[in-house]
Amino acid sequence: MDLAVDRAAGTEQVRIWAGLQGFVSIAALVALVLFFVLATPFSTPQSRWSWLGPVNDWLAVIGALPWIVAMVLLARYVVAGPWLWALTVLACVGAAAIATVTVLMLAGVADLLAQSIVAAAATVVAFTWSAVVSAVARDAGVLPAWLMAFAIAMIAAFAVGAIVGGIAFVAAEGSVLRATLLGVAVAICGLAWVAFPVWWLAVASTVT
Repeated sequence: MDLAVDRAAGTEQVRIWAGLQGFVSIAALVALVLFFVLATPFSTPQSRWSWLGPVNDWLAVIGALPWIVAMVLLARYVVAGPWLWALTVLACVGAAAIATVTVLMLAGVADLLAQSIVAAAATVVAFTWSAVVSAVARDAGVLPAWLMAFAIAMIAAFAVGAIVGGIAFVAAEGSVLRATLLGVAVAICGLAWVAFPVWWLAVASTVT
C-alpha cells in the first residue's frame, strides 16, 4: 500500500514539474516570436517592443529550475542506470549554463554569440537526453513509445537545421542563397525548439 502511494506521489511530481517546464518554455518561445515579429530587430527596430527580448531571456532563466527538477524526477522515476544518470547530470549542467550565460548577457558581461553557443550545445544534450530517457521509460512501461520517436525527430530536425545553416555560410555573404538557407535553417531548428516543450507536456499528460 505504501509503495503504491509513493509511486502515485512520484507520478504526480513528474507530471507537475514536466508540465511546468513545458508551459514556461512555451511562454518563453511566445515572447521570442513576438519579439521578432513586433520589435523587428533585423530590419527597422521598434523600441516600443524591445522589452520582449529580455522577457524571453528571463523566462529562460526562470525555466532552468523546473527543467532541471523535471529531468531529475523523470530519471529517478524510470530508475535510471549509471549512463542515463550521467547524461541527466550533463543535461542539468547545460540547463544551468544557459541560465548563467543569459544572466551574464543581461548584465552586459556576455554577448549574444556566447549565449547562442551555450544554448546550442545544451540543446543537443537535452534532445539526446529526451530520446534516451524516452526509450528507458518506454521499456519500463511508463511512457508511450511514440514519445521516443518524437524525441528522435527533434534531434533529426535540429541536425538538419544545423547542416543547412553550415551550408549557408559557404554561400557568398549577402547573397540571396545564403539568406534563403539561413531562413530555412532557422525554421527547421525553430520547429525542433518548439517541439521540446510539447514533448514535456506530452510527458506530463501520458506518464503512468
